[in-house]
Amino acid sequence: MIYRDPIGRPSAKATISIFDGFTSPSYYSLSHVSDCPCREWPADTDPAIIIADMEADGWICALRRDGYGRPVIDCIHKETQAAIDAAKADMDARFANAERGYIRFGALPEDGKSRNHRDNTLEAGVSCFDAEIATDGSYRLLLTPVLEVSYLTVAARPAYRLYGDRVGTGADGEPLLRVDRAIKLQ
Repeated sequence: MIYRDPIGRPSAKATISIFDGFTSPSYYSLSHVSDCPCREWPADTDPAIIIADMEADGWICALRRDGYGRPVIDCIHKETQAAIDAAKADMDARFANAERGYIRFGALPEDGKSRNHRDNTLEAGVSCFDAEIATDGSYRLLLTPVLEVSYLTVAARPAYRLYGDRVGTGADGEPLLRVDRAIKLQ
């Protein structure tokens, strides 16, 4: 089984630590951002027993202590991590000879300037994403955490490969281009 995060990407990491204790009895709980099952153990459970339970279910676990000296167990799901590693190796091979370029989602603004919706002002150029473009025409975006959120808001729009001069940086940290040419991608 491959565990996935809320947007469908494989997610192999989880942490087990002590929860509550102020208003009700403490317990160990598995924290994660994936669709793996929730797990809990009484607070007096030996961490070695928890680790054995998790390892029997296909996890690799390591024990450490938090800032208060309480046990924390870091876990990686082996099958999910193997899928992540294989996908990364495939992508690295596919994009080994890629060229850098720019991708935009959605039609270009008629006046050549994107709107910063937060401030309701025009940007210096057209908003886009840095990308690597493989020889087969496929691309992968080079995203920061902020730009990952921006991408999720536009991902369903048609994609365009942009050519032009970079004229600045947008409000979210994205490149702004003076576009010479745009090619709609399939």
